[in-house]
Amino acid sequence: MKNYPLFMSALALLVLPSYATAQAALDSPAFEVASVKRNPSGGNRIEVAPGRLSVTSATLATCIKWAYGVQDRQISGTNSSVSDLLNSERYDIMAKSQELDPESQLRLMLRTLLAQRFGLRFHKQKTETRIFALLVDRNGPKMIPSPGDGDSQQQAQSRMMRQWKRTTMKQLAETLSEAMETPVLDETGLPARYDFSLNLTPYLPANDERPDIAGMMVTAIREQLGLKLESRRVAVDVMVIDRLEKPSPN
Repeated sequence: MKNYPLFMSALALLVLPSYATAQAALDSPAFEVASVKRNPSGGNRIEVAPGRLSVTSATLATCIKWAYGVQDRQISGTNSSVSDLLNSERYDIMAKSQELDPESQLRLMLRTLLAQRFGLRFHKQKTETRIFALLVDRNGPKMIPSPGDGDSQQQAQSRMMRQWKRTTMKQLAETLSEAMETPVLDETGLPARYDFSLNLTPYLPANDERPDIAGMMVTAIREQLGLKLESRRVAVDVMVIDRLEKPSPN
C-alpha cells in the first residue's frame, strides 16, 4: 500500500483537463462502492492499493491535488466560499473498484467521485510560476540500478528518511513535487529503475528553527544521489475552482 504525503508526497502535470473534461468526469471510470464521511480529526492522508483508495481526514484540496496531480499553487477558488471549503472541511473516503485497478486509474476514479459527490467544476488559466527540473549533476548519478522487477516501492525509515526500490526518475520527480511545493520535471534522461534512499536528518538546523525542507532536499539530492534541482520559471495551468460543495449523501 502506498501512503501520501511523503517527507512532511504527486504528479507534476503542467497541462490540466479543460472545464469540459471536468464535466465529462461524470461519465469517466468510477468506483464500484464509495463512502464519504466528514472527519475533522486531522491526518490528511491518502493510501492506495490495487483497486482500493483510503482517504483519512483529508481536505478537498488534498484530494484534488492527488486526483489531478497538481500542487497548492496550481489551485485557486473563484470566491471565498469555494476557497474556504477547499481547506476547512476534512473527509474520510473509502472506495473500491471492480478490478484491481492501478493507481493511475484510481486517480481518474477520484476525479469522477469529486465531480459527482462534491460538484467539482473548474476551468483552467495560465500563470507564470517557478518549477524545478531534475537533472544529473556533473559527477554523475550515485544510485544503484535495481536488480529486481516489479512496481516502485517507497518506505519510510523515519520522518526524515525514505527508501525507494525499483523507482524511475519520473516517479522520483513526482514525489519531489510535493516536498518542493511546485512541479518537478524529470530531465535526467536516465531510463532505468533504481534503488536509493534520501536522508534529510544531517541537514536539520542545530537550533529550534523551522527546517527549510526544500533547501534541505536540494542539498540531499545533490550529495546523496548525484542529481540536481534547477529552478526555472514557466507558464503552467492553474485550476480555478468554479463550483465546490459539501458531499451528497452516501
